[in-house]
Amino acid sequence: MRGRAAPVAPPPRLEWRPVTDDFRHRTTLQVRFRDIDAFGHVNNAVFFSYVELARIRYLLEILEPNEPFDRLPLILARVELDYRSPITFGEEVGVETRVDRVGRTSFGMSHRMTAGPDGRLAGDVQTVLVTYDYATARPMPVPDDWRRRFGGHERRTFETDTPRPAATAAAS
Repeated sequence: MRGRAAPVAPPPRLEWRPVTDDFRHRTTLQVRFRDIDAFGHVNNAVFFSYVELARIRYLLEILEPNEPFDRLPLILARVELDYRSPITFGEEVGVETRVDRVGRTSFGMSHRMTAGPDGRLAGDVQTVLVTYDYATARPMPVPDDWRRRFGGHERRTFETDTPRPAATAAAS
C-alpha cells in the first residue's frame, strides 16, 4: 500500500441526549441576499454562522459577562450539523439554543433551526465549547457561576463532575 493513505474513521457522533424538551432561548434572523448560493438557498456554511450568532447571544444574555465576548475563555471544540430542509431568501430563521450538559472543562449545547412561516425544521446542531486558559494554553474548569447561570436558565442543575483519581489523571 505504498503511497496510499490509510482510511480515516470519522469522529464518533455526539450522542448525549438533551435533558429538556424545551429550548428556552431563541434568536430570530432574516435571510440576506448574500447568504444565498447559486442554487437559490442558504449556503451550507451560512448555517454555521447563524448558529454562531445564536450561541453568542445565548452566552451573553445568560452569563452576563463583565468583559467583551472575545475575552471569554472559550474555544469552540466541535460542531455537528444535520441539514433537514433548505432555507430560501426572505425567510425568517429561528435558532433555538440550550445547554444540555456541563462537564469539568466543557459544555455541550443543542441548537434547533427552523425556517419559514410554517416553522419547518431546517437543521439540528450540537456544539461543544471548552473553557480555556489562554495564559497557560490549557483547558480550565467551567466557572461555578456559569454552571449556576446555565442551570438557572435551563431550570435544572449542572453539578460539578467528580474529580478523577490522581493516578488516572496522570495517565491521561
